[in-house]
Amino acid sequence: MQLQKLVLISVALILSMALVPTFSHAQLAIEKAFVAKSKLANPLWKKHDPSSTLEIDHSAWDGFLAKYLKTDASGINRLAYKSVRSTDEKTLQTYLAQLQATDVTTLNRNEQYAFWLNLYNASTVNVGLENYPIKSILDIKSNPLDLKGPFNDNIAKVNGQTLTLDTIENGIVRPIWNDPRLHYAFNCAAVSCPNLGAKAYKGKTLNTQLNSAAVKFINHPRGIDIIDGKLVASKIYFWYSQDFGGEKGVLKHIKQYANDNLKQKLAGKTRINSYVYDWALNQR
Repeated sequence: MQLQKLVLISVALILSMALVPTFSHAQLAIEKAFVAKSKLANPLWKKHDPSSTLEIDHSAWDGFLAKYLKTDASGINRLAYKSVRSTDEKTLQTYLAQLQATDVTTLNRNEQYAFWLNLYNASTVNVGLENYPIKSILDIKSNPLDLKGPFNDNIAKVNGQTLTLDTIENGIVRPIWNDPRLHYAFNCAAVSCPNLGAKAYKGKTLNTQLNSAAVKFINHPRGIDIIDGKLVASKIYFWYSQDFGGEKGVLKHIKQYANDNLKQKLAGKTRINSYVYDWALNQR
């Protein structure tokens, strides 16, 4: 029955993408059905040490990003997948192994938050490199009906628990921190995704880094744009609307981080007219 249900949903999604306009509410509704709910995967992940001063060494990830990540003329951070040397790919894998060997329950909350963001982003890049060349991360499929790419594949083991990218985002970070800014920190290797951070997230600078990521995305056309007087938003704000408090909450949120120019354009806007997203790989 589960396989039959998956087949029917897959066919419906494919047909919706082929037969209806880009901004069809029907298509959006089907897409949203594939978005995982925020639900704690294991009580273990709530354990932390508020008094801990331990800091994870993310210098290897910083070095990798400095070498291969560049901002293009439009403001999108792109990774030079095809130029990554095998020695640097091994360094990335060693960094991921070191993260997975960490007892995350011994860290304080901010250090944990940064840990999960970096593990997710570095793992996503690693998966992309292992499967390159690809045009989109969604091209990485475990079976012909796989519409979620590698996001439900096992990619890490922390504290003895096997994890997927979806588990890290939706089963750990979203339910524990309940912070809408997290959506600007997770990078899914797509052009329309908020930028892959140029530096690793750090516990001590996390709040500043998250605010900066929010400002950069919201004030970029792929985040929020006004086209012919209509408000066009990233599909992130539709898929995860509950994290922002619904459509009204999204509007309030984006105004909080909008620059003066965008605030003027948003004046009088009471609804989002359409949503967009481009899954093309963020490569250069």
